[in-house]
Amino acid sequence: MIMSLNSRGYALLDVVLAVALFSLTVTGLVGVLQSINETSAELARERVIQHQLSSLLAETKVMPVSDMNSERLDEVTDINYRTYVESMEVDNGEGNALSDLYLLTAEAEFMDGSELQTESAKLIIYQPEQR
Repeated sequence: MIMSLNSRGYALLDVVLAVALFSLTVTGLVGVLQSINETSAELARERVIQHQLSSLLAETKVMPVSDMNSERLDEVTDINYRTYVESMEVDNGEGNALSDLYLLTAEAEFMDGSELQTESAKLIIYQPEQR
């Protein structure tokens, strides 16, 4: 069976279109996989920061109030962690002041691209003065 020139031209056109469609599909999939990878890395970093802040609050809340202010740099992740404590002025609704309440704050500062980002977690603690 002899193919005409037109039939061979259409067969070549079919192959070229199939390759073009395949390359567009693969390019789209690579783009989607790259964005999934970036999102996954960002979420992992957020999870690490949240865990560190939670741990920092748990460790710090058992210390004496005078030792609660601290700052440290995690050199592996390049995140600066800071804790500080503030005295809280709260009344009980009857006009009586509640004493020995403190607001403990843990902060994480890190660079996200070219911007400085800050995340924080706060905890109200009761710690009576040592007498």
